[in-house]
Amino acid sequence: MKIIDEKGKFLGLVNIVDLLVLAAVLLVIGGAVYKIMGQDKVQNAPKSVQVTVLTPAIRPEMLTNVQVGDKMVSGSSFTNVVVKDFKIQPAYMITSDSNGQRVETIDPYLKDVIFTLEGTTVISAGTINLGGQDIRCNKEYYVKSLLYEFKGQVMDVEIIE
Repeated sequence: MKIIDEKGKFLGLVNIVDLLVLAAVLLVIGGAVYKIMGQDKVQNAPKSVQVTVLTPAIRPEMLTNVQVGDKMVSGSSFTNVVVKDFKIQPAYMITSDSNGQRVETIDPYLKDVIFTLEGTTVISAGTINLGGQDIRCNKEYYVKSLLYEFKGQVMDVEIIE
């Protein structure tokens, strides 16, 4: 038996042109299914994100309620973002010396707080939204829990694989 007979049929069953058209249609459908189902699941998988936020010049008495494990709030509900760590250090200020030069000094009273926050989120459309706020380096971020709220600036963003 010939593979393609004198009538142009493949194995005597199907016309070769019809077989090529059917194969092309199946490839297009298979590619579309892969694009919609396969990649979408990989891209929209939740990932852990760790962000470091600097909240400058905070009065020390305002820090009494801050604890590791505090859950962050967005609007009127809790998010999955928690305080993993925080460091309290002297606040740095820029002042002028007797010559009018700008110099960095340490404030004797105020404190800078560096928060390490962690949560899970879906990264999509070129943004990372953590706790209801977009995050990127040098962007404002409000460290807000049930008992406190500090305005800070994002220092570092790390996606934990």
